[in-house]
Amino acid sequence: MSNFKNKKVLVFGLGLNQGGVGVAKFFAKNGAEVRVTDLKNENDLQVSLDQLKEFNNISYTLGGHKFEDLDWADLIIKNPAIKPGNKYIEYALEKNKEVETDFSIFLQFANQKKLIAITGTKGKTTTASLIFEALRADNQQVILTGNIGKSILDTLTHLDKDPWIIVEMSSFQLQALKGKNFSPKIAVITNIYPDHLNWHSSMEEYIQAKKIVALGQSSDDFLVVPSQGVLHSKQFQQDIRSQIVEFCAEDFEEDFPNIDLPLKGLANLENYATALTVTGILKIADKKALQAFQNFKGARFRLQEIGVFNGVKIINDSTSTNPISTIEALATLGPGVILIAGGMNKGMQYHELAAQIENYTPVKSLYLLEGDATKEITKYLRSPAIA
Repeated sequence: MSNFKNKKVLVFGLGLNQGGVGVAKFFAKNGAEVRVTDLKNENDLQVSLDQLKEFNNISYTLGGHKFEDLDWADLIIKNPAIKPGNKYIEYALEKNKEVETDFSIFLQFANQKKLIAITGTKGKTTTASLIFEALRADNQQVILTGNIGKSILDTLTHLDKDPWIIVEMSSFQLQALKGKNFSPKIAVITNIYPDHLNWHSSMEEYIQAKKIVALGQSSDDFLVVPSQGVLHSKQFQQDIRSQIVEFCAEDFEEDFPNIDLPLKGLANLENYATALTVTGILKIADKKALQAFQNFKGARFRLQEIGVFNGVKIINDSTSTNPISTIEALATLGPGVILIAGGMNKGMQYHELAAQIENYTPVKSLYLLEGDATKEITKYLRSPAIA
């Protein structure tokens, strides 16, 4: 990838979740002159900085951004979590600087006709993992990447055998691809519920960000969506050019009434239905796909059983960061749960979660973490004893 050699690359946002580290490593290894800038200081970023010590072609501007760094750069790679309208990015665009994300760089090398892009409010990781297992069982070359705690650029060295590429994508990543050459062979939107409304200006903006996964597709491509809700509506689907294939959890139950799969609950039933719809498009026999699904026992932090401590089963469901996910988790687990919840509010409503906690799946005990979401949950709880 000699086209990056001696290029001045500014990594705008290093962060602590491996994505920025992966970007800096990629360009440093490919001979670029790399500069990293972040609002956090050196102490806050030490974990990330330690992973870049081996490179002498990386410099740093930490504790704030500087316009002169943008002037210096030939190419700016922005963290997808940076909101639209950021004054530094707007300045760079006014100066006609090339502004990309790690994903848009990835698209320059990937075969998009072998790309399966999965987004949605919940179920992304599980659905992606199920499809991955089915493709492996069908003896096809496949890699799983995306919004999984590292840069997608880490996978470029694995593309030589032209594998299927399964990518999990957030609304942040998709919004950053608006106007880019993005056209996956199969796009999947698992569902849409209120989320990240502290980042997106409205629910409509959040929905439109998710829709970007399909807007660049052609009539030879496929969009997989649920058979009900906003994704099923004519308003949402009217300007989609790809072939729309819908899935339904109830149909899955009717078609396979006696099957016993490892992941339980309505949310996982929907995940199975989504994944089987995709494997059908890929011409994988249902029997083979369902056998492959048996091999996947669940993703980390998603109703993950950690073990038993003093007779109490510990379950980590820390990816349930919105009320709908938590409600479905409680419904799956049943009454009597000791629930630890709360923390940061992402601009959502919590009255339905409070009702679930008190009435529909009563918890045994509730421990609330510090944060503005905790204040909202407490506001709707009728029993002071439960809080």
